[in-house]
Amino acid sequence: MSETVRADESSSKNIYGDPPKVNISLPEISELTQDSKRWKDVQLPIDILLLTVKDCEFLSCYYYINDPYRSYFKGLGRVYFGSFGEDQDVKLKVALMKCSEGCKVPGGALTVVKNAVTQLRPKAVFFVGHCSGMNQELTKLGDVVLSEKLTTYSYQKVTKDGKKFCGFTTPVSTDIAELIESAGHGWNPPLENPKERKVEVLCGEVLSGTVVVQAEWRREELVKSFPEAIAIETEGEGKIS
Repeated sequence: MSETVRADESSSKNIYGDPPKVNISLPEISELTQDSKRWKDVQLPIDILLLTVKDCEFLSCYYYINDPYRSYFKGLGRVYFGSFGEDQDVKLKVALMKCSEGCKVPGGALTVVKNAVTQLRPKAVFFVGHCSGMNQELTKLGDVVLSEKLTTYSYQKVTKDGKKFCGFTTPVSTDIAELIESAGHGWNPPLENPKERKVEVLCGEVLSGTVVVQAEWRREELVKSFPEAIAIETEGEGKIS
């Protein structure tokens, strides 16, 4: 989900207000499954690995997992497994994990991804979380943002015109790119009041770095350096490091 970071007074409700209310009830942490399996009984490799940081992100993913169970592996911690899909014959095997906030801290995305990919051997890895929109005309509070390419913003170079942000850009694979382009086709967001606010699925360049950008002047600098970026977040750099 995104929250817009560039706005004037008239759109301040979109920035600081609540996101659209949904018509589903997420489980509490205390309601997570107690079903478990020994690691040797887990069917590996999996199809999709989902990584989250906040409890709300984790529970939002957990809600959609069919037949969840948990297992434990030293170096990974507790991992929740299950499947996606309504077709009884073709289901995707999914693993869901949490990591610490900050890509390079102990237990952060950099370490977790490295260890998880080695053990789980997923076909795809997705970070699920919140981000900030770079332009209020493109992204609204509650929109779903999918990264077609991830660009780091933690590096700067000095030019005659002053400092300029630069970074490394990593596109998603061709297969994933084809999937996310049509991700919103036929999808009806589970909103309590669909007519109150339209939720869109947006695809584009997403900025990622180790610093949480809150100052408006710094965001303006990023907008000038990365005019095509639609959103910014702080966890993905660990995935591409």
